[in-house]
Amino acid sequence: MKNFIVKSTVLTIIVFILGAILYSTVFIQFYRSILLVVPAFFYIVTNLVHAYLLNVVGKSSSRFTSQYMAASFIKMFFYLAVAIVYVIINKEDAKIFLVNFLLLYVVYTTFEVIEFSKVVRQINK
Repeated sequence: MKNFIVKSTVLTIIVFILGAILYSTVFIQFYRSILLVVPAFFYIVTNLVHAYLLNVVGKSSSRFTSQYMAASFIKMFFYLAVAIVYVIINKEDAKIFLVNFLLLYVVYTTFEVIEFSKVVRQINK
């Protein structure tokens, strides 16, 4: 878990740096203050889900697949609910928020799947 937290922290720092560079130069007209919160949100949720999945894989490998699918569904539904609530509350910035939200969803989900598959491969050896 510690290794995952370090890697996800580095990923989040890289995302913040890239965001700062892009939104201070190329996409300056699209900058919104909420965009600072989104990477932190993904960082927290990704680390919590990863900790839960590590707990599940350590206990029972027979129920792991169903619990992994359930956790993935709940996480995806939670992300969707957050995005919908934001769009309803702030319709003016919806497109900018959703593009950033989707991009970060892909980045953090890809990261999580790659890192968790490494853990599962090590456990199965």
